[in-house]
Amino acid sequence: MEMLNPQIILKQLEVLLDHYQRKIADYTPENFVKPGTGEEWSMGQLYTHLLDSSQFFRYQVRCCLQQEKGQEGGDKTDAGENMYQYESFPPIKIKIPEAWRGADPIAQAREAYPPRLEEERHKLTLLLAPLQTDAGVYKTFHQVCGWLNGLEWFKMAEMHWRHHLRQQEEIEKGRDL
Repeated sequence: MEMLNPQIILKQLEVLLDHYQRKIADYTPENFVKPGTGEEWSMGQLYTHLLDSSQFFRYQVRCCLQQEKGQEGGDKTDAGENMYQYESFPPIKIKIPEAWRGADPIAQAREAYPPRLEEERHKLTLLLAPLQTDAGVYKTFHQVCGWLNGLEWFKMAEMHWRHHLRQQEEIEKGRDL
């Protein structure tokens, strides 16, 4: 596997955040929070999920950088090895096991998200310098992927934002947004 580059990952994240930021204007305030049928989320729920998950990934990066709540060394699972080899989540809908799921995300008004996305961009940018000097030895545990270092958690954030582009498109098509 090619060495992950924090500068490239940050640029990829910025492109994704720009995309999600631009797309907000495409939705009416009503359609943004309108829930889908069955287990389908509203667009607002998707945005909440993305921001909450990104915050979790940043927390894991900080734990690795500060050498807290983890360990030196540790291996990825086979699933983790595959994800990082291909630098992507598998191209399928992923159903989180019930035991790991929390409550469904709560959608906020459409206007709440642009500043939240900008804040997330800023916080992700602050991780760049420490990640560039991190040895990558200290790791924290991911339920599916196994032991990940700070840079791998940073890449996890990018892969996660990118993975949900497909869901965003499905929500748009399913509701004529």
